[in-house]
Amino acid sequence: MFHHKSYNYSFLVFLMMLKLFIPSASFSHRCFNTVKSRKTEIVQRQRYPILKSMATQYTINDDVCPPIDEAELRKIVQKHCECLQRFTKNKPIAQHTSAAFDQILPHIDTTKKIILDSGCGTGRSTLLLGERYPSHTIIGVDRSFVRLNRNCISKKGDADSDSNENNQRPFQAVSSNVLLVRAELSDFWRCCLDAKLEVDQHYILYPNPYPKKNRIKKRFYAHPSFPIILNLGGSKIVVRSNWEGYLKEFAKSVEYADELYVSQEMENLALPYLQDAKVGPKERVDKTVAWTNFEKKYDDVGEKTYELILRKGDS
Repeated sequence: MFHHKSYNYSFLVFLMMLKLFIPSASFSHRCFNTVKSRKTEIVQRQRYPILKSMATQYTINDDVCPPIDEAELRKIVQKHCECLQRFTKNKPIAQHTSAAFDQILPHIDTTKKIILDSGCGTGRSTLLLGERYPSHTIIGVDRSFVRLNRNCISKKGDADSDSNENNQRPFQAVSSNVLLVRAELSDFWRCCLDAKLEVDQHYILYPNPYPKKNRIKKRFYAHPSFPIILNLGGSKIVVRSNWEGYLKEFAKSVEYADELYVSQEMENLALPYLQDAKVGPKERVDKTVAWTNFEKKYDDVGEKTYELILRKGDS
C-alpha cells in the first residue's frame, strides 16, 4: 500500500512537470504566432517611421475622460472662491516653503518685473523664459528636488560635495535672472501675496491633469487655491496642456468665479481675465521650440497641444 501511494504521488508530480516544460500544441502555436506578429510589427515600425509615431498616444480627450458636469464644477469653484479665507486659515503654509521663500526673497530684484513659472519641473521652461525676457526676474517653482536638479546648469557642475550640497538648497540661481526654488505651489503663491510681490506674468505649463473624476479637486481650477491664482494677477496667465478639455474647464472656472464674485458683491478677482476666458483655449501652432520636456514628447509624436492665454483686460 505504501509503495502504491508513493507511485501515485510520483506520477502526479511527473505529469505536473511535463505540463510545465512541454506546453500543449495549441499553446505552442499561440506563442509562435505572438512572437511572429511582434517581430513583424517591429520590422514594420522600423521600415515605416509613421507607424513608430503612432505607437504611443499621450493625449487625453473627452472620450477617454468625459468633462465634468457643469453644475458640479460651478459648485466646486464657487465654494472655493467663497471660502478662501477659511482655507488659508485652516491650512498653514508649509514650513519648508516658508523657509525657502525667506531665503530666496533677498535674491529677487523687485525693480524688475517678475515672471512666475509654476510647476517648472526641470526648469527648462524657466531658462527659456529667462532668455526671452532678460529684463525680468524669472522664478521657477517645483515641489521636487529631483526634477529641479536635472536642469542643464546643475548637470554642468562637478559632482563634488560642494555641488551636491548646493543642489539640496531650497533654491538655485541658475543665471543672472533665473531662480529655481523647491516649494509647494499654493503655499509659495500665498507667500508672494503676503510679501506683496507683483507678478507680471504667470505660466502654468502642462500641470498634472488628474484625469480621474474622483481627483478633480486636485486640478488647479477646482482646487481651493484657484482664487489665489487669480489674485496673483499679472498681465497674463498662460496655461498649456495636451488635454483641451482641461483648459476649457479652466476657462469655465474663471466664468464661474466671476458669477460668484458678482452675486456676493465681493472683490472680483476673475473680472480682468473674463474676456479671454470666454474665448477659451486654442491649439498651439508654433512648435519651433518645445518649452518643457512634456511638450517635446508630445511634439515628437505629432500630438496636439493647447494653450489658454488669459490676458488682463480693463476691470
